[in-house]
Amino acid sequence: MQISDLVAIGKLGKSIDSNGFIPFKEYRNFHLFFLEDIFLLFTDNRVRYVTVTEIDSKTSIKLKIDAEDILADAAQDGNVTVMLPQEDIDQMTNELSGEDLSGMKVFFQDRLLGIVVESFFNGAQEVITIESKDGKEIMVPLVDAYVVEIDEEKIVLKNIEGFLEL
Repeated sequence: MQISDLVAIGKLGKSIDSNGFIPFKEYRNFHLFFLEDIFLLFTDNRVRYVTVTEIDSKTSIKLKIDAEDILADAAQDGNVTVMLPQEDIDQMTNELSGEDLSGMKVFFQDRLLGIVVESFFNGAQEVITIESKDGKEIMVPLVDAYVVEIDEEKIVLKNIEGFLEL
């Protein structure tokens, strides 16, 4: 694999917190599910392959990786680019967009919000239509600003108060 086969998806920050996390600033069209096995491109053109072992996205995105020495090097460098092979991005994107999310339970603030009745790609991102328990339809784009987690059984959302008021 060549560096030219990789696509930048974000940058790492310059410090490691007391829990071993380093800040991550994502680029446009980024999804948290991209963060598993990643390549780190240092300013001196070194490339390291690491695994993200934990993600903290409560207030901002922070990563913990499986190699503390590489994490320390990244914080010291201060300008490390996070990259993935284009083919991996395409495969992950196709898996999400090709998946029918209808019937999945949707949770917000630890409560069942409703059930997905439709999902579609709007040209920029996947969007779900949720039928709430009171019969109201809510449309939410599946982007990091609103998605905490998607698994086989449920979708957990955040920051959607504005959608609930429409």
